Amino acid sequence: MKLFEPIYIGKMELKNRLVMAPMTLNLCKDGFVTERMIKFFEERARGGVGLIIIGDGIVDFPIGNNSKEALAVDNDKYIPGLEKLVKAVKAHDVKIVMQLSHGGRRAGRVSKTTGRLEVTRGLIPVAPSSIAHPVPGYVVPRELTLDEIEELVEKFGEAARRAIEAGFDGIGLHCAHMYLCGQFLSPWANKRMDEYGGDLNGRLKFVIEVIRRIRENIGNKPIVCRINGEEPEGGNTLEDIQIIARRLEEIGVDAIGVSVGFGAAIKAREFIPSVAPMRFPQGCIIHLAENVKKAVSIPIIIANKIRDVDFAEKILRDGKADLIALGRPLIADPDYPKKASEGRINDIVPCTSCCKCIQYVLEKETSICCEVNPIAGREGEYVFSLASKRRKVLIIGGGPAGMEAAIVLAKRGHEVYIIEKEKELGGRMLLATIPPGKSDIQRLIDYMKDQIRKLNINVELGLEARPEIIEKINPEVIIVAVGGKPYIPDIPGINSENVVLAENVLKGDVKTGWKVVIIGGGQVGLEVAEYLAETGKNVTVIEMLEDVGGDMPNISKLPLIQSLEDHGVTILTKTIPIQITKDGVIVSRRRKSQFIKADTIVLATGFRVNSDLIDKLKGRFREVYAIGDCREPGNILSAINDGFEIAFKI
Repeated sequence: MKLFEPIYIGKMELKNRLVMAPMTLNLCKDGFVTERMIKFFEERARGGVGLIIIGDGIVDFPIGNNSKEALAVDNDKYIPGLEKLVKAVKAHDVKIVMQLSHGGRRAGRVSKTTGRLEVTRGLIPVAPSSIAHPVPGYVVPRELTLDEIEELVEKFGEAARRAIEAGFDGIGLHCAHMYLCGQFLSPWANKRMDEYGGDLNGRLKFVIEVIRRIRENIGNKPIVCRINGEEPEGGNTLEDIQIIARRLEEIGVDAIGVSVGFGAAIKAREFIPSVAPMRFPQGCIIHLAENVKKAVSIPIIIANKIRDVDFAEKILRDGKADLIALGRPLIADPDYPKKASEGRINDIVPCTSCCKCIQYVLEKETSICCEVNPIAGREGEYVFSLASKRRKVLIIGGGPAGMEAAIVLAKRGHEVYIIEKEKELGGRMLLATIPPGKSDIQRLIDYMKDQIRKLNINVELGLEARPEIIEKINPEVIIVAVGGKPYIPDIPGINSENVVLAENVLKGDVKTGWKVVIIGGGQVGLEVAEYLAETGKNVTVIEMLEDVGGDMPNISKLPLIQSLEDHGVTILTKTIPIQITKDGVIVSRRRKSQFIKADTIVLATGFRVNSDLIDKLKGRFREVYAIGDCREPGNILSAINDGFEIAFKI
């Protein structure tokens, strides 16, 4: 496979063409490398990737931070920690590059939790021009002076020196995603009237000076520059981007990484996000990488939602790019390269593009996590081992929590049984694949089913967990994973014939009329609204809170909201249902009563704890546990984490 052919970036030889993309992880502490960070990257190095590019190498901490717990490279005191990181990665014959960055105006994000500028530790951010990042929640930055620009050029150069002293094989420069270097390059953010603004040559001046200063400090070590492959209207054109790429090659850049993105809230109909969510196709920026590749002779690295091995191989075979950058797929499965090289493609844990990872880092301001890999960011806390005693474990329920528990238990040597009342494993994940843009979840279902088959786990489908069935199996441990119960709000008329559950709509068990009101504007409510709107229904969503989407990542929610707008769906927030009638819903909105006509009312009001079965079993069996939604309603991430945690303890 071409994926596993060696390649040179400058004078640096890589053993294969799989690159771990630079990412924001929040695994540092006050700018310092932590053991958690080392363990995280050590696992990815052990998995066989050819190059790891460390993201968030901040050259001016904390005012230039990209995230709350970014990695600092602006002082020699950080070198010892960087040396430990380099040593851990290089022990596995993997090259490592430090990507240098400065957040610029994107550092000025107001925390949703505290209302403060947590990323910059309270400092007002700086930028080429005094223009706020075009996303709600960002403050207006201060425009850099000429003296400050000169100082920043030196800071980039000194940061590069430190990285090379720590043992890094090369330097990366982040000029994408509308961070500081990208802000200087783009007419979207750079409105300066001096030599650092104006035409493309002026906008290139800062980046060129930075690269030249880096080169002075690192000799012939390779430089990898990451740029945006496109910008929205008013930004750099595709022709401009080719000119930028050629200029970078001329001044000694050894490879170019092509990405996209200004931030999660840029309208998806105009622009591909930097982390493409589920509804975007795989390889959604191939055409942009190809555009850059036509302009230069140095290697091109492509990123953003490339997951399948065969798909990645075809990109290289077709000459669209020279290296494949994997971000989320390596969070999901550090052993992706090793499994791919061994032909074990079906054993690769599939990334579902849920974007929970980016949500936790940038929105929740916590460390990295993963929907399908419970130990991502916690590698040092969990060391896999066989159980000290083999036990017979019965799992009742074959949804994400139950399947994850079964897989981990079986790998640890236990004898595992699954009883599932439906005729197929998957639980409510099966319903989650039905709305538009959600088919990626099927990849996870298929993977988990395949693992259960390979592990010879005993599975009984279409079977209720009756006492006699359980007694026949005679388990030592019972795990209840039967899912939650739909929450039915106490509203007059809630039991009317025109009221149906969202899950029954997705199952196809019920038909709706033409005019539909959905009570509940969380993720399920919005997805059902899109599902119905695509069939020509007239849909209104009512939500009592100020915003819709519940706990959805913004990067996933915004394209969904735009689709609903395009389909003419009406969304009413701060709206409380008071009564349901045969003709519609009476609501309270802005302290006024309002009637919304509807043929069908769909309840998308979430789930509640389902303790019925566990209450019955606890008195009859010695060791009984509840996991997933029946214990505490959540999502796929929380369900899989629940299943993993319990399986690791038994």
